[in-house]
Amino acid sequence: MFEWLNQFSRIFVTGPQRSGTRICARMIAHDTGYDYIDETDFQYDSLYLLFSLLEKKERVVIQCPVLCRYAHLFSEDRSAVVLMRRKIREIFRSQKRITWAWEWLERDRYGRTKGNIAEIKYEYWEKHQKRKIKHSFEIEYESLVHHPLWLPKEKRTSFSPDQTENSAQKGALPPDAILVPAGDVLYHENTETETALLVKTNFPAKRLNSTGIWLWNSCDGSLNRKELLDKFKARYEKANTGQISRDVEAFLMDLWNNGFLKTRRR
Repeated sequence: MFEWLNQFSRIFVTGPQRSGTRICARMIAHDTGYDYIDETDFQYDSLYLLFSLLEKKERVVIQCPVLCRYAHLFSEDRSAVVLMRRKIREIFRSQKRITWAWEWLERDRYGRTKGNIAEIKYEYWEKHQKRKIKHSFEIEYESLVHHPLWLPKEKRTSFSPDQTENSAQKGALPPDAILVPAGDVLYHENTETETALLVKTNFPAKRLNSTGIWLWNSCDGSLNRKELLDKFKARYEKANTGQISRDVEAFLMDLWNNGFLKTRRR
């Protein structure tokens, strides 16, 4: 569906929050074979971190709704900027469903104190940005239903704000998957009790014991899933390895399925 975009080495997918930027970016990455960069990888709005990432990467799809205000800065021969179009009322309902509370901050980037942020973004795109971007494209949210990664609404009723796949789909992590902390997770450790808390917006906090802390800190991008399991087995070599495998797998899958961990490539 989006294979035609592989003529560009960098594809930026932007637009209002809840307009479908994440699922569309994942679809484009799927069709082009490019690496997917989530907004959490550059702390949502850090141009510095984003450009630092792009110094090392080519053939990538970047999901960046918060950076919509600066989309024209991404214009160059090898880059495409994709704006997601979705009905304003549907965007508003989706924002309300997840209790999204950052409209005031988004408006501030446009020098506005009032107004619907989706309308503000679309207006700014039409009046100021689109003509400055060499390769700009618009994709209708409704058109995504034709893609194989699309899930109907009834299967997304219990999804987290940043979830694009159901649990059954997410349950098959390949052995070479590299797990790292998601960018919107806060980690609080209590050294006295050897416990820690993982905190994520709109999710119950996760409490970790000393073993969970060790596993969490080992998800630093240096090991893939198999290597991490082997390292854990070596640490607890006297334990039942079969039970260890099941426990570690269950722990990692729970954190991944709930968005506390994410995957990335080396």
